[in-house]
Amino acid sequence: MGRRVLGALVVLVAVAALTACGGTSPPGAGDVGYLDAATGVSPREDGVATAVLPDSMRGANMLLAIATGDGPDNPAAQRSVLTDTGRHTWTLSVHHIVFGSIIDVYTAPANGAEAGTAVSSELTIKRGDEGHALAVMAYRNGRLGPTAERNGNFGLPQLTADVPAGHDVITVFGDGRQNAPVTLVPGFRPVLVFPVDGGPGGDQDLYQVSHLDPPGSAPGGPMLTGNTGPPGSGYWGLVDVTVGPATSP
Repeated sequence: MGRRVLGALVVLVAVAALTACGGTSPPGAGDVGYLDAATGVSPREDGVATAVLPDSMRGANMLLAIATGDGPDNPAAQRSVLTDTGRHTWTLSVHHIVFGSIIDVYTAPANGAEAGTAVSSELTIKRGDEGHALAVMAYRNGRLGPTAERNGNFGLPQLTADVPAGHDVITVFGDGRQNAPVTLVPGFRPVLVFPVDGGPGGDQDLYQVSHLDPPGSAPGGPMLTGNTGPPGSGYWGLVDVTVGPATSP
């Protein structure tokens, strides 16, 4: 995060997306009716990360998008911009600055045009060496709940959030100096894993989105989120997003 690199850029991408059958929530989707996730990455900041929404998102009432990326030395100036072929109305709900990077969280009401829609993320400052990522998740009966944010220096990247019972939890992790694989807190599974190697003299960033498993299974009360290892670098951040039921079952 923050440093520029003149050397070659190497990007290693491992993406895990949850799947579901079109038109119905998958088993274990909870009262929030989690449907599916779609992901996209750009190997450079001056590119576009695009996620194409699958048929399994038909019947959604809410979309959640998470855009992550590197920023300049003054990250307060960096922003993400979403475009959407399905003409959804996106609202920026969280703009979290992680030292030299950002984590942006958007929500949009579904409009019936989910299947096949291409949602794209682009950064406003394009210096082009460390990439960015996008994850879009869909719910049949969801509404945005409480969020929590934390930045840290070294130590285990963890955050304890107060999560209402029956809510879904999505944790977004960004590390601006190392891209080593992480071990998630038990009860979570990855949706998107995007390690970036900025080449000689560059940064080794990691952006990861993880998801409560099964979705919508929060028991209520304080919940530990994040990683059990390895320790983070001196520049890491976490954002927890919760999704609650829009209507009672």
